[in-house]
Amino acid sequence: MSQLAVQLDVPPIVQRKLAQVRRGVRAYVWIEGLAAIVTTLALAFWLGLLLDWLFEPSPAVRLAAVGAVVALVFWIAYRTLFRRAFVRLPDASLAALLERRFHQFKDHLLTAVDLAQGDDGQATYHPELVARTCAAAAAAAKNVNAGQLFRRSSLVRRVVVAGSLALSIPLFALAASNTFGFWMERLALSPKLWPRRVHLAVLDFPADANGRRTKKLAHDDSFELVVHASTQNYVVPREVELRFRTLDGGRGRDSMIRVGDAVPGRDEFQAFRYEFEEVTKSMVLDVVGGDNRVEDLYLQIVDRPELVRMDVECVYPAYLGRAPRRLPITGGMRIPEGTTITLHATATKPLTDIRVQSSGQPQAVSLGTADAPIQEVRWEFGTLHEDQVLTIQITDTDGVTCREPYRISIAAIPDELPQVSVRLAGIGTAITPDAIIPLAGKVADDYGLNRVWCTYQVNSGPAQQRPLPNQPDGNQEFSAIAPFDTRGAETPTGELALQLAPGETLYLSVSATDRYDLTDTPRIGSSQKFALDVVTVAQLLALLERRELELRQRFEAAFAKMTDTRHLLSRVNFDTTEEAPATDSDSDTPVDVAERAFTRRRLRVAGALQNVTQSAHEVLGLATGFDDIHNQLENNRVDNLELKSRVREQIAQPLRLLGEKSMPPLERQLQLVSDRIADPQTGTAALADATRLADAVLVEMQLILDRMLELESYNEVVALLRGIIEDQESIHERTKRQQAERLEELFAE
Repeated sequence: MSQLAVQLDVPPIVQRKLAQVRRGVRAYVWIEGLAAIVTTLALAFWLGLLLDWLFEPSPAVRLAAVGAVVALVFWIAYRTLFRRAFVRLPDASLAALLERRFHQFKDHLLTAVDLAQGDDGQATYHPELVARTCAAAAAAAKNVNAGQLFRRSSLVRRVVVAGSLALSIPLFALAASNTFGFWMERLALSPKLWPRRVHLAVLDFPADANGRRTKKLAHDDSFELVVHASTQNYVVPREVELRFRTLDGGRGRDSMIRVGDAVPGRDEFQAFRYEFEEVTKSMVLDVVGGDNRVEDLYLQIVDRPELVRMDVECVYPAYLGRAPRRLPITGGMRIPEGTTITLHATATKPLTDIRVQSSGQPQAVSLGTADAPIQEVRWEFGTLHEDQVLTIQITDTDGVTCREPYRISIAAIPDELPQVSVRLAGIGTAITPDAIIPLAGKVADDYGLNRVWCTYQVNSGPAQQRPLPNQPDGNQEFSAIAPFDTRGAETPTGELALQLAPGETLYLSVSATDRYDLTDTPRIGSSQKFALDVVTVAQLLALLERRELELRQRFEAAFAKMTDTRHLLSRVNFDTTEEAPATDSDSDTPVDVAERAFTRRRLRVAGALQNVTQSAHEVLGLATGFDDIHNQLENNRVDNLELKSRVREQIAQPLRLLGEKSMPPLERQLQLVSDRIADPQTGTAALADATRLADAVLVEMQLILDRMLELESYNEVVALLRGIIEDQESIHERTKRQQAERLEELFAE
């Protein structure tokens, strides 16, 4: 069989089938691509509406989102449409597609197409074979439905979805035209926010310089978040949720507490609250309720402001003579009255408000302003007149206040009256008209004395003053108090300013003023008022005699005690062989007898030592008493040298020598006997010395007692003479009265 080169034409029916497949493929691509684009645009519409309603992004964010959607649509159009719709579809590819789908072609269709697209007649085929192949392909093509190549159900679903989404938009525009129109405005980058059914307002979160709502809170402080849900033309949500996230990634959420039940028309809002306790970390808060939410509320933790280096500048009153000082503030401060006070302090952070209030002010004084924060605090309090409690409340630039107000307690130290501690020295409660009244003691004042004087008054007469010759000249203590002489201070006429008579009472006191000058009223401190009876010399001597008799009786008692002490020493026995008393039991052992003897010896020595000590103090007191009698004689200007000599030189001085020189050695010796009470050998020698000293003391006391008795005899003679003089004066007075009566009788006759 010969081989021929032929040019084969594809049967018409085959060509029609291939053209039908080509049109179907292109239609499928276009329909699928357009459906994808419509679906993308519709989904972008609805998703954008949802996100915009939920988060209400800024115009810049919305513009970026529109740009992203446009880019996505172009990308989908390229991937699903433009890249596929214009691709060349050769007959061979379409034939292969039909061959894979329809097996009845048995490769006849693909062979016929390949023969038709041969090598320009260069290939040689058997004509009969070619004819049969084309006939077989044409016969098979008659029974082939090219539409079965496509999955119409998938395409229909996509078209339905795209159509439904596309149709939903105009339906939404018709059903909710206001919402659709507002969404179009939002797409046009309108700054208006979506209208809500619920309106939430979060309190106390002001916007900062960057527009961020921030609440600054001190570390470890508690904070109550308050949210108001408006009832005016809004719906109150059943629940408001708080969501928070810390800066380190922690998250949480919780429901806020509903406060009561608001009634629309009566209440403007429904309150919700949430308590944060001891917050230690900064966080971002979101409040969600109903269809409304408030986002990005920043709760920022900051340091609390503190005052450091607090002190008080004190300018003291001039009369104190002190230089100004700055005192560090302590818990309780004591500052002299009249001091001008200025408060100084340094803060750890700039302060916008400092409120200082004193206990004497109804309202606090505000220092500093938000426009000019300060860190150095200076406040002039003024003059301190009474106790004050200052409270200081500070607020920094973050709006954070100190945890507790600073409290400063200032005690105003009042200027005390001069302290006059004066007593009479060498004078009794009775004086003669010519007495000198010694005053002993001191006058003191914390801040210096100004003037000291004596105030005197006779009976109920007017009080008069007599300045002391020496003045304190601003010293804090003054003890040079001159005696008050009843003969002193003559008047301009040459007469004595004070003329006393027996039977009168002189009231005397010492007064002083300090340098206090804060008021016009002088501050006077006075001693006790001494009441002195004015008596004659004879009456004074009688009083002193009774005083001397009391002292002698006390000395006689001391002498008797010393005599008993001497007898007690004579009963001290260091002989250990001393027999026990008859009352002792016959069964007592020698050890018991020696122990009782030691106890008696120790008790007797201790009793003797106690008696000597008491007697020594008594003797010194008696010496002081006799010295006082002598001083009263001197100060009352009693001209009796013999009596004064007897009292001082023969009684007072010997008594003092006895108490200071003679009796102390006896005390020491008895103490030595007590220390050696357990040693018979050394104790016996010490006891002998003590007995000798006791005998010497008794001799001295006896001599002094004899002189006292001599003085008593002298006093008796003086008293007898005083009686004779009084009798003589009485007889003289009676004689004068009788003579007067006789003269009256003579004139009557």
